[in-house]
Amino acid sequence: MKRLILLGIILGGFVYAWTAVDVINLRVVGQPSMTGPIQKNLEQPFFESLKEKTGLPITVEYRTVDKLGFKDNYELAMLKSGMFEMVSLRFLQNAQEEPSILGADLPGINPNFQTARKVGEAYGPVIDENLQKRFGVKLLGIWTFGPQVIFCNKPIHRLSDLKGRKVRVGASTYDALIKSQGGIPVVIPFDRVAEALSSNMADCAISSQTSAYSAKWPLYLTYVYPIATQMGANGIAIRVDTWNRFSESQKRQLQSAVNAYIDQTWIYSEQLNNQASDCLQGKSACDLGVKYKLIQTPVTEDDKLFMRKFALEQSFPDWAANCDKLEPNCSMRWKAVLDPILKQSY
Repeated sequence: MKRLILLGIILGGFVYAWTAVDVINLRVVGQPSMTGPIQKNLEQPFFESLKEKTGLPITVEYRTVDKLGFKDNYELAMLKSGMFEMVSLRFLQNAQEEPSILGADLPGINPNFQTARKVGEAYGPVIDENLQKRFGVKLLGIWTFGPQVIFCNKPIHRLSDLKGRKVRVGASTYDALIKSQGGIPVVIPFDRVAEALSSNMADCAISSQTSAYSAKWPLYLTYVYPIATQMGANGIAIRVDTWNRFSESQKRQLQSAVNAYIDQTWIYSEQLNNQASDCLQGKSACDLGVKYKLIQTPVTEDDKLFMRKFALEQSFPDWAANCDKLEPNCSMRWKAVLDPILKQSY
């Protein structure tokens, strides 16, 4: 009997040790906390409840990129180095490290949510392949913050009103667009925009209406021009080494959970965009809380046509030249996948 008890204790110890070894720790980098409801209401709860939702042998440590003190354009480098296992990947900010991710959201390519979703789903596998090859990172899905529109502290009725103004952008990707209108692009991290606006370092700024509302930009701005310069594409990415620690069935469980989250985020993003627009303009339909009194001017047909022309005649060629340097077939694969979708949208 004593031997059986001792054997049970030993076997129990082995089981415990085996279980402990099999537990996968996911250190997750999230979106900046100032970006608003998507980060607060969807992203953080999703990751913090991921173990319960999936039943996977994991622990999750979720922290926003700003709370960690890292710049958001280092996310791919952080994954590659093994500092973190998963990130809510900011495409625009990390496009310099991996140009192909910008292919899902070139300036002017996505005029609306519907086109952006189709583009993301079609081009996502190409981005995934490139990330795996160059960074050892797997892309699990693409979502959006919504149309990246223009806010200014002076009247703006058309894109050409940007002439002579300092325009905050999230990355140098916007340089050609702003300069085409005579504006001065200024790259400023999202968490520093309010300071830049209050100190006149910028006259205008580009972001989604939801993020601008959450970050209280209307305290420093008066006008909004709701043209979709981009759609704020982002993704969920995981280290391939971490991904491969899961069994095939566990991979399917994790991917299924991410897919459900991605679907929910696309729906929520469009709802938030409409709600934020109402609140920014102080409409009675506002149900997010604080109402502001921004003046919104309708987008001109000339500017809509300009953005389409700019996308195909400048955004794409400029991006293609850069992307083809790293991957000779980059632009060819982009055209093969997305030309049919863009022809339908335009």
